[in-house]
Amino acid sequence: MTTAPTTETAAPRNARESALVEVEPHRWALTWWARIFRRLARRWTVRSHVRKFCQPLTIEGSEKLAGLQGPFLIIANHTSHFDTVIVLDLLPNNIYDRTAVVAAADRMYRDRIKGMWHSLRYNAFPITRGGGREALAYSQWLLHHDWSLLIFPEGKRSRNGKLQPFHGGPALLAIGQSIPVLPIYISGASDILPPGTRESQPAPVHVKIGDVIRFAEGTQIGDAKKTMEQAMRALASGSQG
Repeated sequence: MTTAPTTETAAPRNARESALVEVEPHRWALTWWARIFRRLARRWTVRSHVRKFCQPLTIEGSEKLAGLQGPFLIIANHTSHFDTVIVLDLLPNNIYDRTAVVAAADRMYRDRIKGMWHSLRYNAFPITRGGGREALAYSQWLLHHDWSLLIFPEGKRSRNGKLQPFHGGPALLAIGQSIPVLPIYISGASDILPPGTRESQPAPVHVKIGDVIRFAEGTQIGDAKKTMEQAMRALASGSQG
């Protein structure tokens, strides 16, 4: 899944207009009652879907999550909309409870009601693809206030399952907010809900959790992006999926 301070717009009519869809984040998704809902509903909104469709689910490196304290920038490769629930299912409660999901405004927030549901159940918020640094303002605010972010650095789902080049936004966030990065590689999710399909089907899924990346002060954004992408490619090359 992939802010700009404007009101909701109508559904885009073409690809160029699609990139400019802008929606305000639902800040109520950070309130105590929304957080309690997500914790209580996690079994049905996240875990049950993973158990039903990830058959089997194998996880490599789960011990690396023990004792982690956020905030983090959680990055994952992106081949399916199912990637989000898989990552959320992995997170310890203390990280899950304070994680927000970056979602593409033109894909996940075209419909107002569906967008509100995404915000409530996943703490997702819309970001305008192609919106430049201004589109990252809400992400920066969240990180500054000790929320972790789940973001897909490729910017969109890979159509062929191969890792695509990273965008610079995630690196800018990590460097600008001095936030460590947790890389996660998922293989097999594209077989559950491939791009262009509506019906999910069970498939084997393998997840590999990488070591936390911490950038030294003064690291350049380009170097950070390269390091993040190399870390993900290393996970991909060693994945069993």
